[in-house]
Amino acid sequence: MKFRFIKTNIPVIQKICLTGLFIALSMILQKVIAVNYIAAFPFVRLSFGGPALIMFASILLGPVYGTLVGAGSDLLGYIAFDIKAYPLYPQITAIYLLLGFLSYFVFSFVTSIKNRKLILGVEIISLSLIWIAVSLFVVLNNEITVMYTTHHIDTIVKILVPSISGLIFAGLVIFSVLYKGKDENPVFSPLHICFASFICDFFILVLFGSTMKALSFGTATFMAIILCQALVMFFNVMLDTMFISIFQKYTKKYFCGVYR
Repeated sequence: MKFRFIKTNIPVIQKICLTGLFIALSMILQKVIAVNYIAAFPFVRLSFGGPALIMFASILLGPVYGTLVGAGSDLLGYIAFDIKAYPLYPQITAIYLLLGFLSYFVFSFVTSIKNRKLILGVEIISLSLIWIAVSLFVVLNNEITVMYTTHHIDTIVKILVPSISGLIFAGLVIFSVLYKGKDENPVFSPLHICFASFICDFFILVLFGSTMKALSFGTATFMAIILCQALVMFFNVMLDTMFISIFQKYTKKYFCGVYR
């Protein structure tokens, strides 16, 4: 495998303008077109394209501009929508800052891997282990601490959560194998996008993100947060793959030096 960084031919002035545009769009996707603060799990956000746009900004513009998009969209989103309702948590801003910075390097690494079977095998095994861990946690534990309140998980929940998450997991695996996208000559193949998105989601949003949110809401909430983030991750990876596949279709003329 020969590693090569992603290169684009976008002028600095255009990068600055696109950074402002991505911040505004990501803020809308993260705060408006999103499911925020679900009653039972108030620390989870289901965004329809927000993380994907931050990742794509990092890929297209580079890690510095990606960092600005990630941190800027969260901070401006807080000022515009949450400042009267919630205190500012720098730890949560750090999640999106890191997502904007590291996505460039993750996608550069993944797109350098030409062995598609290796990518698919690692992805399926990793997702299987995550699903098994989530299912065992739900089945073997009688209570989860959510916002300092203990909620007993009854038999129905113990059956439904592993079953529903299993269906989502199976759907994601099938999606990884069959999704081709509509672009006949993509910069990044859907499989590469799916695998890179999974790495970003798992290490940044699930592991790092759960830790930062637990520091914000209280360390007693950590297991509940990471459980919810792991479940949301299955949706996010599919959404990220579809959105980034669409984004690259209209910007592929700017890419150069990327393995296909």
